[in-house]
Amino acid sequence: MSLSALRRTAAGAAVLATAAAGVVALPALHASADTGVASTSLSIRAVHGAVRPGGTDTIAGSLAVAGSGSAAGRTVTLEARPMGSDDFVPVGDAIARTHGGLRESVTPEVTTRYRWHYAGDTDARQSYSGVVRVRVRTPHHHVHRINTSLSIRAVHHVEKPGGTDLVRGRLLAGHVALRHRPVLLVSRTGDSTSWTFEAVHRTHRLGNVAFRVEPAADTAYRLVFLGTPLLQPATSGVVRVVSRPDLTITATPERIAKGESTTVSGTVTDEGVPVAGGTVKLFARTVGSHHAHLVGTSTTAADGTVSFTDAPNRSTAYRLRLVHTTGIPGAFSHPTRVWVQHPSSLSIRGRASATDFVVSGLLKGGGHPLAHRTVTLLEQAPGTDTWTEAGTDVTNKLGVARFHEPTAPGTGYRLAYAGGSRFAASTSGTVVS
Repeated sequence: MSLSALRRTAAGAAVLATAAAGVVALPALHASADTGVASTSLSIRAVHGAVRPGGTDTIAGSLAVAGSGSAAGRTVTLEARPMGSDDFVPVGDAIARTHGGLRESVTPEVTTRYRWHYAGDTDARQSYSGVVRVRVRTPHHHVHRINTSLSIRAVHHVEKPGGTDLVRGRLLAGHVALRHRPVLLVSRTGDSTSWTFEAVHRTHRLGNVAFRVEPAADTAYRLVFLGTPLLQPATSGVVRVVSRPDLTITATPERIAKGESTTVSGTVTDEGVPVAGGTVKLFARTVGSHHAHLVGTSTTAADGTVSFTDAPNRSTAYRLRLVHTTGIPGAFSHPTRVWVQHPSSLSIRGRASATDFVVSGLLKGGGHPLAHRTVTLLEQAPGTDTWTEAGTDVTNKLGVARFHEPTAPGTGYRLAYAGGSRFAASTSGTVVS
């Protein structure tokens, strides 16, 4: 189905609200000529057939599936063609009830034709119903209807898998904004030949309208205004929201001593399929800086993987960039950090008092005492080779940790610092009680 320009004197907005109840299902149909795919049939009727301006009518119908197939739970689209329009526009969806019954409430502003459309499934063929007309009784009609225009744009155009985008538009009559008018959003994926109803919103004070979309694949979007007795209908252009490839990143190891190297790896996939031969660049930024520099460029392997080796002197944030090529949009990974730890040193001293054995140590890094760091005391019983944890202490502002242990002749003690984001781990020598 096409949504080519709704020209001439098209009109009619169909703002829908799902109603309860159903209609009687049709008799069983002949089996489809396609093996395993059942034929379907749709009936349609308008409960009243005519309404006053602003009035509501109900479009009822029934979906029947040949053979033993059930129509219950299948989605059927209601399409509308306002008076004077050339094309049917999807304006809502209904779920077939237990016996295939369909029912939808409509509020046309001008005389409008409706039909049901079932898109088909793996076990059932698509079908269209006949067409019914809901006539709007108006006391008079305007001889000349005002021209309208409807713009459209997507905020990002390209989204990561599972991401969202914002489709915006503006409805105008000349230079005058049209507010509180219903605008439809319809979509079409790359392998589809028909437009699908997505949502309907009313324009704001300045004629603006916005829809949040979550495309699962590359999708085209269009806005439609069905018009009124005074205003001509309008159809926007088409915007496409393309799904970016997914680019992951990891660094191994994430903590290194100064002078050591780390491996930054990534994988590029497009809708779950590895992207081979893609050009990937690695950018690095020193933590605390806003300037990034290029580390290197490489090409993805057959399984979509790529890797780089780097030896940063300071803690660094890395990010991968997939270079745009024909048919493959560019993409960025999330950043990952590698912490470069500076050496630390930990001295130890043991001193016997009248009541206990005092073990103390000084923790330093970068030539300065390291305050507020956790230091662990390890002890070794006489005659054993096993070190066990005996306690922990936090260094004071001078970098000193102190422990008071019971006097135990022959017991060995040493201090250990586990390291942190800036300084590497270190272990002291040994003292004996």
